[in-house]
Amino acid sequence: MRTNKARIQHDLEILATYTSTPGHGVTRSSYSKEDKMAKEYLKEEMQKLGIQIYEDGFGTLFGRKEGKLKDAPVVIFGSHYDSVVNGGAFDGAAGSVAALEVMRVLHECGFENDYPLELILMNAEEGATFGPCTGVSNSRAMVGTMTMEELETVKNRFGQTKLEAMKEYGLIPNLESARRAPGSIKNFVEMHVEQGPVLDRENIEIGLIKYLAGIGRYTIRFHGQTADSTAPMAERKDALVAAACFITMFDEQIRALGPDVTGMVGKLDITPNSNQFVPELVEGKIEIRTFSKECIEKTDFRKMIQDILDHVAQKYGISCDLEEIRRINYPNPTGPSVMCWENVRKMEAICDELGYSHCIINNGTGHDSMIMTDFTDTNMIYVPSRNGGVSHCPEEWTEYEDVKKGADVLLHLIMELSREEEK
Repeated sequence: MRTNKARIQHDLEILATYTSTPGHGVTRSSYSKEDKMAKEYLKEEMQKLGIQIYEDGFGTLFGRKEGKLKDAPVVIFGSHYDSVVNGGAFDGAAGSVAALEVMRVLHECGFENDYPLELILMNAEEGATFGPCTGVSNSRAMVGTMTMEELETVKNRFGQTKLEAMKEYGLIPNLESARRAPGSIKNFVEMHVEQGPVLDRENIEIGLIKYLAGIGRYTIRFHGQTADSTAPMAERKDALVAAACFITMFDEQIRALGPDVTGMVGKLDITPNSNQFVPELVEGKIEIRTFSKECIEKTDFRKMIQDILDHVAQKYGISCDLEEIRRINYPNPTGPSVMCWENVRKMEAICDELGYSHCIINNGTGHDSMIMTDFTDTNMIYVPSRNGGVSHCPEEWTEYEDVKKGADVLLHLIMELSREEEK
Protein backbone atom coordinates (compact mmCIF):
# COMPACT_ATOMS: atom_id res chain seq x y z
CA MET A 1 0.00 0.00 0.00
CA ARG A 2 1.43 3.39 -1.04
CA THR A 3 0.49 7.07 -0.96
CA ASN A 4 -0.19 9.25 -4.01
CA LYS A 5 2.55 11.71 -5.02
CA ALA A 6 0.28 13.76 -7.29
CA ARG A 7 -2.13 14.50 -4.46
CA ILE A 8 0.71 15.35 -2.09
CA GLN A 9 2.18 17.76 -4.64
CA HIS A 10 -1.22 19.35 -5.26
CA ASP A 11 -1.79 19.91 -1.53
CA LEU A 12 1.64 21.45 -1.02
CA GLU A 13 1.29 23.74 -4.02
CA ILE A 14 -2.13 24.91 -2.85
CA LEU A 15 -0.92 25.58 0.70
CA ALA A 16 2.03 27.58 -0.67
CA THR A 17 -0.43 30.07 -2.20
CA TYR A 18 -1.74 30.99 1.25
CA THR A 19 0.99 33.52 1.96
CA SER A 20 1.12 37.22 2.78
CA THR A 21 4.37 37.61 0.82
CA PRO A 22 3.76 36.26 -2.73
CA GLY A 23 7.03 35.91 -4.61
CA HIS A 24 9.04 36.17 -1.41
CA GLY A 25 8.56 32.78 0.20
CA VAL A 26 5.70 31.55 2.36
CA THR A 27 4.53 33.75 5.23
CA ARG A 28 1.65 32.05 7.04
CA SER A 29 1.76 33.27 10.60
CA SER A 30 -0.38 31.89 13.41
CA TYR A 31 -3.87 33.42 13.63
CA SER A 32 -3.53 35.31 10.33
CA LYS A 33 -5.96 35.29 7.43
CA GLU A 34 -3.52 33.02 5.60
CA ASP A 35 -3.70 30.59 8.53
CA LYS A 36 -7.50 30.65 8.27
CA MET A 37 -7.41 30.05 4.49
CA ALA A 38 -5.09 27.07 4.91
CA LYS A 39 -7.27 25.65 7.68
CA GLU A 40 -10.39 25.91 5.51
CA TYR A 41 -8.65 24.09 2.65
CA LEU A 42 -7.51 21.31 4.98
CA LYS A 43 -11.01 21.01 6.43
CA GLU A 44 -12.49 20.68 2.94
CA GLU A 45 -10.10 17.86 2.13
CA MET A 46 -10.85 16.14 5.43
CA GLN A 47 -14.60 16.36 4.83
CA LYS A 48 -14.17 14.09 1.81
CA LEU A 49 -13.01 11.28 4.11
CA GLY A 50 -16.03 10.91 6.34
CA ILE A 51 -14.03 11.45 9.52
CA GLN A 52 -15.04 13.49 12.54
CA ILE A 53 -13.56 16.98 12.22
CA TYR A 54 -13.15 19.16 15.30
CA GLU A 55 -10.97 21.83 16.90
CA ASP A 56 -9.84 21.74 20.51
CA GLY A 57 -9.86 24.66 22.93
CA PHE A 58 -6.62 25.98 21.42
CA GLY A 59 -7.77 25.93 17.81
CA THR A 60 -5.82 22.81 16.86
CA LEU A 61 -7.51 20.98 13.99
CA PHE A 62 -8.21 17.24 14.25
CA GLY A 63 -9.73 14.57 12.01
CA ARG A 64 -10.77 11.46 13.93
CA LYS A 65 -11.27 7.96 12.54
CA GLU A 66 -12.90 5.78 15.16
CA GLY A 67 -11.55 2.31 15.87
CA LYS A 68 -13.00 -0.99 17.00
CA LEU A 69 -11.82 -0.43 20.57
CA LYS A 70 -14.05 1.87 22.56
CA ASP A 71 -12.62 4.39 25.02
CA ALA A 72 -9.11 3.41 23.87
CA PRO A 73 -6.12 5.77 23.68
CA VAL A 74 -5.67 7.44 20.31
CA VAL A 75 -2.84 7.30 17.75
CA ILE A 76 -2.16 10.91 16.67
CA PHE A 77 -0.14 11.83 13.59
CA GLY A 78 0.49 15.10 11.74
CA SER A 79 2.49 18.31 11.92
CA HIS A 80 2.11 22.10 11.69
CA TYR A 81 1.12 24.28 8.74
CA ASP A 82 2.19 27.74 9.96
CA SER A 83 5.46 29.26 8.74
CA VAL A 84 8.05 31.87 9.59
CA VAL A 85 8.13 35.18 7.72
CA ASN A 86 9.46 34.60 4.18
CA GLY A 87 9.80 30.89 4.87
CA GLY A 88 9.51 27.86 2.62
CA ALA A 89 6.71 25.64 1.35
CA PHE A 90 7.80 22.42 3.09
CA ASP A 91 8.64 23.10 6.75
CA GLY A 92 5.66 21.71 8.64
CA ALA A 93 3.43 21.63 5.57
CA ALA A 94 5.13 18.48 4.22
CA GLY A 95 4.31 16.57 7.41
CA SER A 96 0.76 17.93 7.51
CA VAL A 97 0.08 16.95 3.92
CA ALA A 98 1.71 13.54 4.36
CA ALA A 99 -0.57 12.83 7.33
CA LEU A 100 -3.63 13.99 5.38
CA GLU A 101 -2.64 11.66 2.53
CA VAL A 102 -2.23 8.77 4.96
CA MET A 103 -5.79 9.31 6.17
CA ARG A 104 -6.97 9.41 2.54
CA VAL A 105 -5.33 6.08 1.76
CA LEU A 106 -6.76 4.45 4.86
CA HIS A 107 -10.23 5.71 3.87
CA GLU A 108 -9.95 4.53 0.27
CA CYS A 109 -8.75 1.08 1.26
CA GLY A 110 -11.43 0.61 3.89
CA PHE A 111 -8.77 0.03 6.52
CA GLU A 112 -10.18 -1.08 9.85
CA ASN A 113 -8.20 0.17 12.81
CA ASP A 114 -8.49 -1.11 16.35
CA TYR A 115 -7.26 2.01 18.12
CA PRO A 116 -8.80 5.35 17.11
CA LEU A 117 -6.72 7.51 14.78
CA GLU A 118 -6.48 11.29 14.77
CA LEU A 119 -4.94 13.47 12.11
CA ILE A 120 -3.54 16.58 13.82
CA LEU A 121 -2.90 19.86 11.97
CA MET A 122 -1.28 22.56 14.11
CA ASN A 123 -1.09 26.29 13.41
CA ALA A 124 1.26 27.68 16.09
CA GLU A 125 4.56 25.81 16.00
CA GLU A 126 6.89 28.59 14.89
CA GLY A 127 8.48 30.44 17.80
CA ALA A 128 9.48 33.30 15.50
CA THR A 129 5.87 34.54 15.45
CA PHE A 130 5.69 35.58 19.11
CA GLY A 131 9.37 35.43 20.06
CA PRO A 132 11.85 32.86 21.40
CA CYS A 133 10.43 30.01 23.48
CA THR A 134 6.82 30.76 22.47
CA GLY A 135 6.50 28.11 19.75
CA VAL A 136 5.21 24.51 19.76
CA SER A 137 2.06 26.00 21.24
CA ASN A 138 -0.53 23.43 20.12
CA SER A 139 1.39 20.53 21.61
CA ARG A 140 2.01 22.42 24.85
CA ALA A 141 -1.72 23.10 25.10
CA MET A 142 -2.37 19.37 24.64
CA VAL A 143 -0.03 18.30 27.44
CA GLY A 144 -1.16 21.08 29.76
CA THR A 145 1.93 23.29 29.97
CA MET A 146 0.59 26.29 28.04
CA THR A 147 -0.33 29.17 30.37
CA MET A 148 -2.62 32.19 30.22
CA GLU A 149 0.38 34.22 31.37
CA GLU A 150 2.07 33.51 28.05
CA LEU A 151 -1.07 34.24 26.03
CA GLU A 152 -1.46 37.61 27.75
CA THR A 153 2.17 38.78 27.56
CA VAL A 154 4.09 37.64 24.47
CA LYS A 155 3.59 39.72 21.31
CA ASN A 156 3.94 39.26 17.56
CA ARG A 157 5.56 41.68 15.11
CA PHE A 158 2.32 43.70 14.95
CA GLY A 159 2.33 44.30 18.70
CA GLN A 160 -0.54 41.92 19.41
CA THR A 161 -0.42 39.55 22.33
CA LYS A 162 -1.05 35.93 21.51
CA LEU A 163 -4.46 36.23 23.18
CA GLU A 164 -5.37 39.34 21.16
CA ALA A 165 -4.33 37.64 17.92
CA MET A 166 -6.39 34.56 18.80
CA LYS A 167 -9.49 36.65 19.52
CA GLU A 168 -9.13 38.57 16.26
CA TYR A 169 -8.82 35.19 14.54
CA GLY A 170 -12.16 34.21 16.08
CA LEU A 171 -10.84 31.96 18.84
CA ILE A 172 -11.42 32.27 22.58
CA PRO A 173 -8.88 29.80 23.98
CA ASN A 174 -9.88 27.29 26.62
CA LEU A 175 -6.71 25.71 27.94
CA GLU A 176 -8.51 23.28 30.20
CA SER A 177 -10.56 21.75 27.38
CA ALA A 178 -7.48 21.55 25.11
CA ARG A 179 -5.56 19.53 27.68
CA ARG A 180 -5.44 15.76 27.10
CA ALA A 181 -5.72 13.38 30.01
CA PRO A 182 -2.64 11.29 30.85
CA GLY A 183 -2.86 7.95 29.06
CA SER A 184 -5.33 9.22 26.45
CA ILE A 185 -2.74 9.28 23.66
CA LYS A 186 -1.18 5.96 22.64
CA ASN A 187 1.32 7.39 20.12
CA PHE A 188 2.30 10.69 18.55
CA VAL A 189 4.06 10.56 15.16
CA GLU A 190 5.34 13.48 13.07
CA MET A 191 6.95 13.52 9.64
CA HIS A 192 9.11 16.56 8.83
CA VAL A 193 11.70 17.80 6.39
CA GLU A 194 15.19 17.44 7.83
CA GLN A 195 16.16 21.14 7.77
CA GLY A 196 19.75 19.98 7.44
CA PRO A 197 22.09 18.53 4.81
CA VAL A 198 22.73 14.99 6.04
CA LEU A 199 20.14 12.96 4.11
CA ASP A 200 20.73 14.90 0.89
CA ARG A 201 24.52 14.69 1.20
CA GLU A 202 24.49 10.97 1.98
CA ASN A 203 21.77 10.23 -0.62
CA ILE A 204 19.55 8.58 2.01
CA GLU A 205 15.77 8.63 1.62
CA ILE A 206 14.51 8.39 5.20
CA GLY A 207 15.85 9.67 8.51
CA LEU A 208 14.66 8.00 11.70
CA ILE A 209 15.01 10.08 14.84
CA LYS A 210 16.26 8.66 18.12
CA TYR A 211 16.25 11.96 20.02
CA LEU A 212 16.01 15.72 19.57
CA ALA A 213 18.48 17.87 21.46
CA GLY A 214 17.35 20.02 24.39
CA ILE A 215 17.66 23.79 24.20
CA GLY A 216 18.87 26.50 26.57
CA ARG A 217 18.81 30.24 25.79
CA TYR A 218 20.08 33.29 27.67
CA THR A 219 20.61 37.02 27.10
CA ILE A 220 23.80 38.58 28.44
CA ARG A 221 24.60 42.31 28.67
CA PHE A 222 27.88 44.10 29.26
CA HIS A 223 27.62 47.71 30.52
CA GLY A 224 30.80 49.68 29.95
CA GLN A 225 31.41 53.35 29.30
CA THR A 226 31.59 55.08 25.95
CA ALA A 227 34.65 57.14 25.06
CA ASP A 228 36.36 58.59 22.03
CA SER A 229 38.78 56.42 20.08
CA THR A 230 41.60 58.61 21.48
CA ALA A 231 40.83 57.63 25.10
CA PRO A 232 43.86 56.07 26.81
CA MET A 233 43.72 52.28 26.83
CA ALA A 234 44.29 52.07 30.58
CA GLU A 235 41.21 54.19 31.31
CA ARG A 236 38.73 52.39 29.07
CA LYS A 237 35.72 50.36 30.14
CA ASP A 238 35.20 48.64 26.79
CA ALA A 239 32.06 46.49 26.83
CA LEU A 240 33.06 44.69 23.64
CA VAL A 241 36.47 43.65 24.99
CA ALA A 242 34.69 42.28 28.06
CA ALA A 243 32.20 40.44 25.85
CA ALA A 244 35.07 38.94 23.83
CA CYS A 245 36.66 37.67 27.04
CA PHE A 246 33.37 36.15 28.11
CA ILE A 247 32.90 34.40 24.75
CA THR A 248 36.34 32.84 24.95
CA MET A 249 35.85 31.61 28.52
CA PHE A 250 32.34 30.35 27.82
CA ASP A 251 33.56 28.40 24.79
CA GLU A 252 36.33 26.82 26.84
CA GLN A 253 33.96 25.72 29.60
CA ILE A 254 31.38 24.29 27.19
CA ARG A 255 34.11 22.30 25.43
CA ALA A 256 35.31 20.98 28.79
CA LEU A 257 31.86 19.47 29.47
CA GLY A 258 32.37 16.93 26.68
CA PRO A 259 30.40 15.85 23.62
CA ASP A 260 26.95 15.83 25.31
CA VAL A 261 26.49 19.59 25.02
CA THR A 262 27.17 22.42 22.59
CA GLY A 263 27.00 26.15 23.19
CA MET A 264 27.85 29.50 21.67
CA VAL A 265 27.26 33.22 21.76
CA GLY A 266 25.62 33.53 18.38
CA LYS A 267 24.46 37.15 18.24
CA LEU A 268 25.87 40.48 19.41
CA ASP A 269 24.35 43.97 19.38
CA ILE A 270 26.91 46.72 20.01
CA THR A 271 26.25 50.32 21.10
CA PRO A 272 27.67 52.52 19.73
CA ASN A 273 28.57 50.32 16.78
CA SER A 274 31.28 52.60 15.43
CA ASN A 275 35.01 52.55 14.85
CA GLN A 276 35.26 56.00 16.46
CA PHE A 277 33.86 55.22 19.90
CA VAL A 278 34.51 52.72 22.68
CA PRO A 279 31.42 50.46 22.97
CA GLU A 280 29.39 51.14 26.12
CA LEU A 281 26.84 48.33 25.76
CA VAL A 282 26.99 44.88 24.25
CA GLU A 283 24.03 42.49 24.30
CA GLY A 284 24.56 38.87 23.34
CA LYS A 285 22.43 35.75 22.90
CA ILE A 286 23.59 32.37 24.16
CA GLU A 287 22.31 29.12 22.64
CA ILE A 288 22.98 25.78 24.34
CA ARG A 289 22.00 22.35 22.99
CA THR A 290 22.00 19.29 25.23
CA PHE A 291 22.25 15.67 24.10
CA SER A 292 21.89 13.75 27.36
CA LYS A 293 19.76 14.08 30.48
CA GLU A 294 22.85 13.40 32.60
CA CYS A 295 24.39 16.58 31.22
CA ILE A 296 21.48 18.63 32.58
CA GLU A 297 21.62 16.90 35.95
CA LYS A 298 25.33 17.49 36.54
CA THR A 299 25.67 21.07 35.27
CA ASP A 300 24.13 24.30 36.55
CA PHE A 301 24.39 26.30 33.33
CA ARG A 302 22.98 29.50 34.77
CA LYS A 303 25.58 29.49 37.56
CA MET A 304 28.33 28.70 35.07
CA ILE A 305 27.36 31.68 32.93
CA GLN A 306 26.94 33.98 35.95
CA ASP A 307 30.36 33.01 37.34
CA ILE A 308 32.03 33.95 34.05
CA LEU A 309 30.11 37.24 33.93
CA ASP A 310 31.22 38.06 37.49
CA HIS A 311 34.84 37.37 36.57
CA VAL A 312 34.62 39.56 33.47
CA ALA A 313 32.88 42.38 35.35
CA GLN A 314 35.61 42.48 37.98
CA LYS A 315 38.43 42.21 35.44
CA TYR A 316 37.25 45.09 33.25
CA GLY A 317 35.48 47.27 35.82
CA ILE A 318 32.07 47.01 34.19
CA SER A 319 28.67 45.56 35.15
CA CYS A 320 26.92 42.59 33.54
CA ASP A 321 23.36 41.28 33.36
CA LEU A 322 22.06 37.77 32.77
CA GLU A 323 18.49 37.05 31.63
CA GLU A 324 17.01 33.65 30.89
CA ILE A 325 14.97 33.11 27.73
CA ARG A 326 12.90 30.19 28.82
CA ARG A 327 9.63 28.50 28.02
CA ILE A 328 7.17 28.82 30.91
CA ASN A 329 6.86 25.54 32.86
CA TYR A 330 10.08 24.11 31.36
CA PRO A 331 13.70 24.00 32.60
CA ASN A 332 16.46 25.96 30.89
CA PRO A 333 18.13 24.16 29.19
CA THR A 334 15.58 21.47 28.50
CA GLY A 335 16.71 17.86 28.37
CA PRO A 336 16.83 15.95 25.09
CA SER A 337 13.55 14.53 23.80
CA VAL A 338 13.95 10.76 23.47
CA MET A 339 11.83 8.95 20.89
CA CYS A 340 10.27 5.50 21.24
CA TRP A 341 13.09 3.15 20.22
CA GLU A 342 10.74 0.19 19.66
CA ASN A 343 8.95 2.14 16.94
CA VAL A 344 12.24 3.23 15.39
CA ARG A 345 13.02 -0.45 14.88
CA LYS A 346 9.56 -0.96 13.38
CA MET A 347 10.23 1.85 10.91
CA GLU A 348 13.59 0.36 9.98
CA ALA A 349 11.76 -2.84 9.02
CA ILE A 350 9.15 -0.83 7.11
CA CYS A 351 11.85 1.01 5.16
CA ASP A 352 13.53 -2.29 4.29
CA GLU A 353 10.22 -3.73 3.10
CA LEU A 354 9.49 -0.65 0.96
CA GLY A 355 13.03 -0.57 -0.39
CA TYR A 356 13.86 2.88 1.05
CA SER A 357 17.35 3.64 2.32
CA HIS A 358 17.39 4.90 5.89
CA CYS A 359 19.61 5.93 8.79
CA ILE A 360 19.39 7.09 12.38
CA ILE A 361 19.70 10.86 12.50
CA ASN A 362 19.60 13.23 15.45
CA ASN A 363 19.82 17.01 15.39
CA GLY A 364 18.96 20.09 17.36
CA THR A 365 15.92 21.45 15.55
CA GLY A 366 12.78 21.85 17.64
CA HIS A 367 9.40 20.31 16.77
CA ASP A 368 6.09 19.58 18.49
CA SER A 369 7.37 16.03 18.91
CA MET A 370 9.91 17.22 21.48
CA ILE A 371 7.02 18.35 23.70
CA MET A 372 5.16 15.06 23.33
CA THR A 373 8.00 12.70 24.32
CA ASP A 374 7.38 13.07 28.06
CA PHE A 375 3.64 12.54 27.55
CA THR A 376 3.44 9.52 25.26
CA ASP A 377 5.45 7.27 22.91
CA THR A 378 6.61 9.68 20.21
CA ASN A 379 8.43 9.29 16.90
CA MET A 380 9.67 11.41 14.02
CA ILE A 381 10.40 10.68 10.37
CA TYR A 382 12.69 12.97 8.36
CA VAL A 383 12.81 13.37 4.59
CA PRO A 384 15.67 15.11 2.76
CA SER A 385 16.00 18.88 2.51
CA ARG A 386 17.67 19.83 -0.77
CA ASN A 387 19.73 22.93 -1.63
CA GLY A 388 22.21 22.13 1.10
CA GLY A 389 19.53 21.59 3.71
CA VAL A 390 18.44 25.23 3.95
CA SER A 391 15.09 25.94 5.63
CA HIS A 392 13.00 28.87 6.85
CA CYS A 393 13.67 30.66 3.56
CA PRO A 394 12.22 30.74 0.02
CA GLU A 395 14.99 28.42 -1.20
CA GLU A 396 13.77 25.60 1.07
CA TRP A 397 13.03 22.56 -1.12
CA THR A 398 12.15 18.89 -0.78
CA GLU A 399 11.34 16.74 -3.78
CA TYR A 400 7.71 15.66 -3.88
CA GLU A 401 8.87 12.07 -4.36
CA ASP A 402 10.79 12.38 -1.09
CA VAL A 403 7.67 13.59 0.73
CA LYS A 404 5.76 10.66 -0.75
CA LYS A 405 8.34 8.16 0.53
CA GLY A 406 8.14 9.64 4.01
CA ALA A 407 4.35 9.44 3.80
CA ASP A 408 4.63 5.77 2.81
CA VAL A 409 6.66 5.02 5.94
CA LEU A 410 4.19 7.02 8.04
CA LEU A 411 1.27 5.10 6.50
CA HIS A 412 2.67 1.69 7.36
CA LEU A 413 3.71 2.74 10.86
CA ILE A 414 0.24 4.16 11.60
CA MET A 415 -1.38 0.97 10.33
CA GLU A 416 0.83 -1.06 12.63
CA LEU A 417 0.31 1.18 15.67
CA SER A 418 -3.45 1.16 15.17
CA ARG A 419 -3.74 -2.61 15.56
CA GLU A 420 -4.36 -4.26 18.90
CA GLU A 421 -1.50 -6.60 19.73
CA GLU A 422 -2.44 -10.24 19.98
CA LYS A 423 -1.97 -11.73 23.42
